[in-house]
Amino acid sequence: MVETRKHYSKLLGDKLSARNFDSQVKEIHARVAVLKKFTILDRLHTHVVT
Repeated sequence: MVETRKHYSKLLGDKLSARNFDSQVKEIHARVAVLKKFTILDRLHTHVVT
């Protein structure tokens, strides 16, 4: 899972494109939301089989 998160971080880039501070904050919030969504989607789904 660490490798997957690192891969997604590379896809998003390591630099911010916004110049204004408020826009940078919004951009960081958007990146965090995307990373959280990818983490949720990558989580293993296990089901008990009886």
